[in-house]
Amino acid sequence: MGRRPAVPDLVTRRVCLLGFGNVGRRFCELVARKGDELAVDHGLRVLFAAVGTGSHGSLLASAGLTAAEVLAVAAGRGGGEGEGSGKGRGAGGRAGGPGMFPDPVTPGIDLIAAGAADLLVEATPLDPHGGRLAIAHLDAGLTYGMDAITVNKGPIAWDYRRLADLAASRGRRLKFEGAVMDGCPVFSLFDSCLPGCRLQGFDAVFNSTTNYILDAMGEGVGFADALAHVQAQGYAEADPAHDIDGHDAAAKTAALANVLMDAGMTPDDVPKDSIRGVTVERVTATQAAGRRLRVVCSAELAGEAVAARGAPPGGGTAAPAGAGGRVRATVRLTELAPEHPLFSAGGSTLSVLLHTDLMGTVQVAEHDALPDQTAYAIYSDLLAIHEGR
Repeated sequence: MGRRPAVPDLVTRRVCLLGFGNVGRRFCELVARKGDELAVDHGLRVLFAAVGTGSHGSLLASAGLTAAEVLAVAAGRGGGEGEGSGKGRGAGGRAGGPGMFPDPVTPGIDLIAAGAADLLVEATPLDPHGGRLAIAHLDAGLTYGMDAITVNKGPIAWDYRRLADLAASRGRRLKFEGAVMDGCPVFSLFDSCLPGCRLQGFDAVFNSTTNYILDAMGEGVGFADALAHVQAQGYAEADPAHDIDGHDAAAKTAALANVLMDAGMTPDDVPKDSIRGVTVERVTATQAAGRRLRVVCSAELAGEAVAARGAPPGGGTAAPAGAGGRVRATVRLTELAPEHPLFSAGGSTLSVLLHTDLMGTVQVAEHDALPDQTAYAIYSDLLAIHEGR
């Protein structure tokens, strides 16, 4: 048997976690489960100095709590001393109940300013104002000298370049692998495995809610019933407009184009189709012709890439270029033929075709796009920051 490498000296990172919904909680569970592996294989110890939620209290423990201790506090079982142990509870604080933190809801900016953490994890939901809250969190974290990870697509879709420049000016890292395809490596794949390649464009299926609705309609289920079903299954929000009207897909399109194509666009620059007016008759007729309806997100470089690649999949006209004038993007309801690489993207499967100048087209697909995968994206970004990647 080979000799196990010596355990490296432990480096402790103190995390301020904003958002403790499905993704934030699962990230905490992942860190708790992988604590020994992080220490032995990576020389990393993760402590939580602060946890913030929008409606379930907050936790501030400047000395840091382990992930297991945070989960115990969230479950009402205590979990260690410190500001977050229930001491010093102010008006509005709630103790005990499952899923509740013991201290009052505290603005994320204040938790960041407390200065107990050196790494910000931004896992709040996308707000209806273009991710302004998440952008403010990242602004504050980077300004205070923290590295930052976000799975909120808003900051990358609306304000990527400025935030990236801010991080660079502070000598900090900004990571966001989970902003577009949950834990599926897209940004890191391009950076690490396709050196020297230029991304000329991409085509993708980025929204599982619309996949489920269109597939259900193909079985004769009306739009309203199909929507109610995906809401009951937890794939769509209580207000599903973000998904069915293409806003989620447009934000992911802008985010990917901004990072990998220097698009300088926002989701407002991306024309988008809604599936509200789609009928069962249209879906079944498409299927009868051997094709499949999908919401396809596309982007391409203006000019030479448009000429080289021709029309977007399914036909149609190119979208206006983004604010920077370099990239054209669309979110279109498209009929895909069986031979199209995105034809098989159904249910919770997401997939993207990366069109490069040197490697041709590279396809990346993720089956079961669920909160566990998004939590892994935070975990992988954490390791990348720790290892200087």
